[in-house]
Amino acid sequence: MTGKTDGGQTVTLSTIADALGVSVTTVTRALNGGPKISEGTIKRVRDTAARLGCERNMDGVKLRTGQTFVIMALLGFTNEEEIGDSGSVGLLNGMHTRFSGTRYSVRAIPITIGDSGLEHVQRVVRGRNADGLVLDHTEPDDERVRYLLDNDEPFVTFGRTNLSDRHAYLDIDNEDAAYQGTNSLIRAGHRRIALLDANPSFVFVQQRLNGYRRALRDHGLPVDESLICHLSQEADVASGKAAALAKQGADAFVCVNELVFLGARAGVMRTLGAAGLNIGFSVRSGTSIGDYVGTMVYASHYSRLKAGWHLADLLLRRIDGAPPQTCQDIVRTKLRIQGGFLK
Repeated sequence: MTGKTDGGQTVTLSTIADALGVSVTTVTRALNGGPKISEGTIKRVRDTAARLGCERNMDGVKLRTGQTFVIMALLGFTNEEEIGDSGSVGLLNGMHTRFSGTRYSVRAIPITIGDSGLEHVQRVVRGRNADGLVLDHTEPDDERVRYLLDNDEPFVTFGRTNLSDRHAYLDIDNEDAAYQGTNSLIRAGHRRIALLDANPSFVFVQQRLNGYRRALRDHGLPVDESLICHLSQEADVASGKAAALAKQGADAFVCVNELVFLGARAGVMRTLGAAGLNIGFSVRSGTSIGDYVGTMVYASHYSRLKAGWHLADLLLRRIDGAPPQTCQDIVRTKLRIQGGFLK
């Protein structure tokens, strides 16, 4: 810490502690963003340090600790340019919110969905460019996860793997989310329900397949494999596929995310015209986008901002030494009925 008071006196940790009536240890932990210190105390300490004209010499801290105070988020982005991908942006916003007021900043490395991203992970680890990593779009035997475990690096995944008992993760109950949407469409009277989902190599897609099939079986409906479509998560691709399925008699669509839903809806409306208003939709959503379209949609919702905050929090706990088994959580979506003002 460096700085001087208006009277020319050097500001130390003790100066800040005396001004607040707390211990030097508390001041140190607060300035380091320690998890054992409340956010209120952290803010008071930082505000007092700033008021006294004290600035933290981060270069010195990095040299003493060997830490970078950087978190790398390697997140999957689509090549979508027409609408944009709110998923990864929402996660990043949530992470920034959690890291605010701590010593850490987050940097993002966009990974094209479908690419491994292993070389990026290796580069970060070999260059000691981060104190922790966040990964999404996990596969069952994820090579990135295995590499990080072998190198004893702190990380958290958005999604489970076959190695989940050994690492921190946050996951949405994707099976339940797909079940929610499919079950709602069946109860609304739909019988030929198509599934528009991502690559089945991803764990979350396998989970969603299970939920979709289970809902059909629970209602005594057959699983028609011709109605199950795995596609790149881009609106124009979803539009073309949904149009083709609608021509073949599909009367509802279970969509993996907002991009696919918007594309599917557009394809259906172009193909069927006014009759397209009778087509049902469900979507796994992290936003309220369904409220701004003229079609009722069953949304299995969990905020991406909240998910990003939770991922960052789990990673901070791992960095602080918490066992990975205590840094694992599965959250459930909440079913919302959105939109429908034109029906």
